[in-house]
Amino acid sequence: MLPTCLISDLKIYDANDEARDLASKLPCSELAARILEILKGNQDINSLREWLRPNFLALMEKLNLGEGSKAAKDLWNSKSSFGNVLVYGDYDTDGISSTVLAMEIFRTKAAQVRYFIPKRDVHGYGLNAEILKKIAGLGCNTLVVTDCGTNDSEMLTEIIKKAGINIFVFDHHAVSEPITIPTIVNPSINMDSSDYQKICATAVLWCWAWKENIISKDFLKYSIDLAAIATISDCMPLHNLNRSLVRYGMNLMRSNPRRGLGALFDCLKIAKEQLSEEHLSMRVIPCLNAPGRIATADTSVRALLGVGNSEAVYSCVNDLMRINRKRQTLTENIAREIEKEITEGKLASKVIFSREWPIGVLSGVASRICAQYNIPVALAAPVGDKVIRGTLRVPEGGDAVGVLREISNRLDAWGGHKYAAGFSVLNENWPQAKEELEKILDSIEIKSEEATPVINISPADISLSDWKAVSVLGPFGNNNPLPKFYTYKNLDAMEINSMGKDASHSYIQIHSAKLLAFNTTAGDITEIMKGAKGFIYHPRIDFWNNEEKLQFIIDFAVI
Repeated sequence: MLPTCLISDLKIYDANDEARDLASKLPCSELAARILEILKGNQDINSLREWLRPNFLALMEKLNLGEGSKAAKDLWNSKSSFGNVLVYGDYDTDGISSTVLAMEIFRTKAAQVRYFIPKRDVHGYGLNAEILKKIAGLGCNTLVVTDCGTNDSEMLTEIIKKAGINIFVFDHHAVSEPITIPTIVNPSINMDSSDYQKICATAVLWCWAWKENIISKDFLKYSIDLAAIATISDCMPLHNLNRSLVRYGMNLMRSNPRRGLGALFDCLKIAKEQLSEEHLSMRVIPCLNAPGRIATADTSVRALLGVGNSEAVYSCVNDLMRINRKRQTLTENIAREIEKEITEGKLASKVIFSREWPIGVLSGVASRICAQYNIPVALAAPVGDKVIRGTLRVPEGGDAVGVLREISNRLDAWGGHKYAAGFSVLNENWPQAKEELEKILDSIEIKSEEATPVINISPADISLSDWKAVSVLGPFGNNNPLPKFYTYKNLDAMEINSMGKDASHSYIQIHSAKLLAFNTTAGDITEIMKGAKGFIYHPRIDFWNNEEKLQFIIDFAVI
């Protein structure tokens, strides 16, 4: 059913002379200027021009990866070969992508490169001491850690460094422990407060290799797709550098995707030429994330590496899609269970525990609950007989890492980002940890959600060329939201029709344009129209029968 929003939650803008003037100064289309004026209107004209046309080389020069960047470069230059290399990654898309990128880079200076991805429900959050001990005894010469390791200096020193093994760490997580390993590359170490330094782990590794001339620029240009996928997956703020990484990466995927991604696009019926941020975030990335949540992330690593012949690659991709369908079912069941308690006013705690939940899907559920209800929430479940693992999400105004830092004396392991974090706690410490965590979450001051900016314009007045001109403002995502539009209800100009084989979808015809309402029947739309003032929608380009067409998707009915 089509969701609704209150008109009081919107800030509705009309076209104006200022936008026309801005369009002539930048230059860009009037629609793009209006969007830019709304989203970035407090910036001077030069900043707006830079937003339209970011200078990638200048942005890379500005990026500070910390003192560890030079130390890692010196270690790289000191060896003609790193011998047997093992890459220790993480089980989400950023961890998988950085693992693949590290393997591709270190293969140029190694006798052999292997990888290890921990299992979420077995090895826990961050580096695992028992696994490191096995690595130290297996004849490994070099350990490359990606998307974790910043807060494991003591473990790395005691187990890996003492064994005479070279260490590289490429990470972006917040610092909670003293850093004693010099070759940890992480812009969060001694980072200023600006969003500009916030990049994902895959981008940390890619940018290090670029800035320090570790490997040829031509090679890196053909691996920027990994940085793009990981940036979107980790919801990194889309400042100019991250936008550039995503833009170049998406251009590469549209023209020449790596084998596994090309096969995944094919199986998902995504025309590579029309690949969008929405395709990546809603369809591609969930498939890459799923194995690490409920199985083993090895399937995703193999897909991105494109291991084997064409039949093997497609078989791997089909496994991704099958596992993702299972992940969707598990996530939906748990989310509905919690949402029912919320809507019925029965949710007694923001720290929710169940012995029946698979730990791997809880981060997705927590993200959904936090976003939908604008509340902090922690979900936890047991792993074996001794440990409870959980995930924490907080809305804007909160600090997930800061929350866990306050109860760190109760936790076995923890870490993450400002809005998302994970933790492990021993069974005997869980009652106290749960009680303290609940008190902190109850005390978090949640910022009131600001009115959503929308532009008052009929879909019939937006052409394909108009929307293509808006694309220069993208890629869209965190900190650079996809523009939304508003059209008021005009019964004389609107005609409701069914759509789809089973008539489960519908559309509203407005002059020459159609507003598509998925999973909402024509009867439902007719009923909604009785109390609606209009609709919030967004355009997207559809590619059908080798022809580009503009579609308009309804997001909300405005009441």
